[in-house]
Amino acid sequence: MTVRRTTDFLVPLAPALLLFVVLAAFVAVDPPTGFTSSSSPFTDEAWDIINARNFVLFGHWSTDDWNLYLLNFPFSVSEAAMFSVAGVGIVQARVISIVATALTVFVLGAGLRSALGRGPALLAAAAFGSAALVLYYGRLAYLEPLVALGVTLGTVGAIRATGPSSGRWGVVSGLALALAIGTKPSALFVSIGLLIGIAVVLGRSSPAARRWLIGAVAAIGLAGLAWLVVLGLEHRLAIGGDLRIWASEPLATTPFGWVRRILGFPFRNDHMLTLAAPLLIGAGVGAELAIRRRQSLTPTVRGLVGGAIGSLLLGYAVLAAVPYRPNRYEVPLLPAMAILTAVAWNLIAHAVGRRWGPQRWRLVGALVIVGLVLPGVVLFAGWMRVTNASLPAIQTEVASIIPPGAAVEGIYAPLFAMKAPAITLVSRPWAGINTGDLYAVRNVRWYIGAKGTRPGWAASHPTEWTARQERLCAPWGLTTVCVWQVP
Repeated sequence: MTVRRTTDFLVPLAPALLLFVVLAAFVAVDPPTGFTSSSSPFTDEAWDIINARNFVLFGHWSTDDWNLYLLNFPFSVSEAAMFSVAGVGIVQARVISIVATALTVFVLGAGLRSALGRGPALLAAAAFGSAALVLYYGRLAYLEPLVALGVTLGTVGAIRATGPSSGRWGVVSGLALALAIGTKPSALFVSIGLLIGIAVVLGRSSPAARRWLIGAVAAIGLAGLAWLVVLGLEHRLAIGGDLRIWASEPLATTPFGWVRRILGFPFRNDHMLTLAAPLLIGAGVGAELAIRRRQSLTPTVRGLVGGAIGSLLLGYAVLAAVPYRPNRYEVPLLPAMAILTAVAWNLIAHAVGRRWGPQRWRLVGALVIVGLVLPGVVLFAGWMRVTNASLPAIQTEVASIIPPGAAVEGIYAPLFAMKAPAITLVSRPWAGINTGDLYAVRNVRWYIGAKGTRPGWAASHPTEWTARQERLCAPWGLTTVCVWQVP
């Protein structure tokens, strides 16, 4: 029995450890260009962790109007903990995402085993861990890997929705979903879809499922109330500023506008549907088979399928409704796709596996795994082969140039000056973020921006701006970013 339990733990741990090692081996590599139409891979890592960096270097989260820690608090706390132990830097920051991504693979491989079997569970883990979107964003300091982990824990917890301790497991799932929502509030839609899916499938027929739902909703509600009391009410003005930092997501105002936006989603989605094609196909097959054979499924599997389908439907509905759709927004939906892919394999195995014989079935299984895993692995290998690892050295050099306590402005200032004990300001006058003459008001004497750009206050101080000194320039993304010192 002990040997079996050890095996049950080690088998799903293997792909998680393998993914961790692979991503960690390339943790310092810059974001590859051309993967997304958004410029976020070359700015947002620093924007998301700036408050955690401030907390470690200065003892407080905020130094200016940039207060995203209020809306990604679990992420900022984990980053601050990492920086406290290992120092501030982009490599340290990315470790959190790598750990979260590897843990998601482990949760899929270990958590689905009891409901779907070891083979389908490992298939789900491998399919998720090798997805192109996961391999790209899973080693960068983004919010999405931690969101995906929370959503996965919450969804896998639904396996216990029909058991004797369903209420307690509902609380556990609710807390995991609250982690995802606290990291990125848009995860609320995926969470609601999950809960609605389980309610539709099991809510009427299963008192245990109702207890699970009550526990999950109560946990999410109490976590939200705790956030409101501890952070929300006290910092409501700063939260208003954070909402202006986020990308504008205006909804369509006419029926024709809605139709055009929704019908246009398959063609204007930053390639997210193409990049997730192997998982989308697997999820589609799993959903179709599960719906057709729902009467033969156990209540546990029906609840799991209902939750996964619900989260995908509402998640994609939101993506179709909003105008800004960078492909990283799809990452929290990938665990549900992996789960439905595992369901497909489970149902197909029961239907035809024995008839085909073990040797033929193993060959089919190998081909399926190759089809799921190979596209992402090939892309990842190509990225790592041609992309430099320049950012850690840039951050070290900039830290040696900029003196402690200096004020640095620019959209790249939090990234390039991450290791420098300096105040880093991102100015967004149109959103009311760090506005005004920062040269005079905040004593800004350093500017980090793309070559050919200048800060907003340069027109008010033409003599000083003309006398600037270029201290460093480096290729970054599709541009060249420079560090200028102003007298």
